[in-house]
Amino acid sequence: MSTGRRPVVVAVGALVAAIGLGCLVVQATRANATISAQRSARVTADARLDEAYYACIDHQARSLITPKTPVAYRPGASLGEAVVLNKAVASWITLSPPGTVPSGWLGLRHTGGPGSCLGDVVTLRSRDAAGTWTLRTGHGASVPGQGPPPAPPL
Repeated sequence: MSTGRRPVVVAVGALVAAIGLGCLVVQATRANATISAQRSARVTADARLDEAYYACIDHQARSLITPKTPVAYRPGASLGEAVVLNKAVASWITLSPPGTVPSGWLGLRHTGGPGSCLGDVVTLRSRDAAGTWTLRTGHGASVPGQGPPPAPPL
């Protein structure tokens, strides 16, 4: 390399290093702001409420069925209802295979009041020993207030 080009290469290298360092500082600042926003009292309280809501739905579902009971989601359930049930219980319930008759239909009903999870309760529609359809409501957990829980920040 000629001695005339060496200072240019050093200058360009220093410029690239300075730009890279500047980008790292900007990204670190943005990451710190994001973490600070996610640790705010409001976001933390919303996250705790969200966690309590889904734990409540899970507990109520467990009061109605066991993990080995083949169930299906209530026919005509809204997408929101299916999402809530999936988020709360999909890790442990047994879904009835397509084309088979489930032991019961799991759903959500908005009732409000005590014994509900932000106003929602888990329901199970099934046949009793006599063949009569019954609708049972989950119990054993509640989260006071009206739902749904707040959406997480994006």
